[in-house]
Amino acid sequence: MKVFELTHERIPNVARLMCTIKPDWWDYDGAYGQLSDVHETIKTIGWYLGDSESEPKGWILCRELIGYKALELECSGFDDNGIFKLEHKLGELLDVAEKYARERGYLTFRSGISSIGFDNIHGKEIASISDAIANLDCVRIDYKWYLENGFRVIGIQPNAYERGFHLIMLGKEL
Repeated sequence: MKVFELTHERIPNVARLMCTIKPDWWDYDGAYGQLSDVHETIKTIGWYLGDSESEPKGWILCRELIGYKALELECSGFDDNGIFKLEHKLGELLDVAEKYARERGYLTFRSGISSIGFDNIHGKEIASISDAIANLDCVRIDYKWYLENGFRVIGIQPNAYERGFHLIMLGKEL
């Protein structure tokens, strides 16, 4: 067999294959849309808060991962008197996002944080992801906030930002 790039001209052939071999997942239009338009599988939505509509103080931007029935926090921030803060200052927005996800039938709310402050893994090679997860310990307020709000560690992506600088993946069942 040969490998071919999935170009716009070749998408109809693959869409026909998809709906033929797995019709309970795709009809032709659904398969074609998933292959040709990222808006069929991933959308973005966000919210912000502030003293007024024109004076934002914090925001969240989420990705809707439609095929996985998940909402994922893409980026966020809060201006705490000129100091950048993360999720723990944005609880109200995350509540709105969670409500939005539930209304759309999503089953998971996902997020992630860097390994800074996780002394057992930050700056180190990870030999065993399961051991690294089992031994995670951190005093970061945003990490503790996530755990107190129903999130749990669902994985680690090693070297996500650079060598030794990992991503802690968190998820909450809705």
